[in-house]
Amino acid sequence: MVIRYLKKPLSYFQISLLYISYNFFFLIKKNKKIKNSWVIGVDEIASIIFFLKDIIKPSVSVSFSKNKFYKWEYNYSITIENIYLRHLIRLFYGPLLLGYLATKNTNFWYIWSSGFLIDRDIEFKFLKKKNKKIFITFCGSDIRSIKLTNAHARDNKLDTHTHYMIYKHMQDPYYELEKQDLAMSADKHADIIFNFKICQMSYLKSKQYTFPYLIDKNKFKKDNQKFKNLGIIKILHAPSSVFIKGTSLVRAAIKKLEIENYNFEYTELLNVPNQTVLDHLNLSHIALNQFYAFTPGYFGIEAMANHCAVLMSADPSIETGLPKNYEDAWLITRYWEIYDNLKFLLDNPDKIKYYADNGYDFAYKNYTYEAVKEYLDKLFKEKNIISQ
Repeated sequence: MVIRYLKKPLSYFQISLLYISYNFFFLIKKNKKIKNSWVIGVDEIASIIFFLKDIIKPSVSVSFSKNKFYKWEYNYSITIENIYLRHLIRLFYGPLLLGYLATKNTNFWYIWSSGFLIDRDIEFKFLKKKNKKIFITFCGSDIRSIKLTNAHARDNKLDTHTHYMIYKHMQDPYYELEKQDLAMSADKHADIIFNFKICQMSYLKSKQYTFPYLIDKNKFKKDNQKFKNLGIIKILHAPSSVFIKGTSLVRAAIKKLEIENYNFEYTELLNVPNQTVLDHLNLSHIALNQFYAFTPGYFGIEAMANHCAVLMSADPSIETGLPKNYEDAWLITRYWEIYDNLKFLLDNPDKIKYYADNGYDFAYKNYTYEAVKEYLDKLFKEKNIISQ
């Protein structure tokens, strides 16, 4: 709440630093031509910045946030552990770095809703005055409207994860206004907006493109051997949020199957490094993802890339931006179907490998660096943007 009252004076301070930085570095580089290059940042979500920099070149990566699940390195970052000190440093470092990068690069790709400055709309206006192109990838709760999502759920007679967030935000009268302002700024300034229109329902008016998940080809691990002995079927659930992902429903389904004496090993991972999750996925037969969303999320794609049969509520018939070559890549499982669909796989173990095979092929076909680069190059060509 305090930051809202300080936002205006801090913004004046930051914009002053921005222009001082830009003019200083512009004078230094006055006779040098700016290359067609990219800045990707500024707060890491699900390793998007780290992965994206490997397929968009030439580029520099920026991450001002710390993610306890990953240990990636970036070209520019704030590595201090103390969150308050990190925010204080960001007040100065953000505008100074933006001024410097604006003298060297032509394209700015924003991940999440944050920016170099407290008021991202100000930096968008600055970049547009300097003839820069702006790209935005929204990732979920940064742009999602609880009001619109709940209305969609009500109209379709569905429960949704935002029903479990609303109590937290009901007391914040600014929540929906902030989502409207964020959408308005993106509509006005962005050259391309990436967003899932249904799962991340928002106030955006512009055309929205689906942002593909990215998985390094070397991270794909197909293991037919683990399906040859299904005496004990290994089931994994690794939610980033037990409320949003439907974990309570997963636990209820698991409990009922245990009471019915099904033979399986259930593992639930909470707050562990991503590598630990990947190690477990490699040994698992079934992965239970999320059960309110209409998209796979990164865990769903990682599970398919590690040759698991995936149960999740992602639905290409609802979130139509997902690839069309779906073909049983996962078993669509709504929040009320977890027990039934899990029981189906336990009763029909041959179907576990069937979904695991299809999922692996789907992920490999659509989400390797090579596949994503092809998708982005095609899109940029249509928009007359050169990626490299």
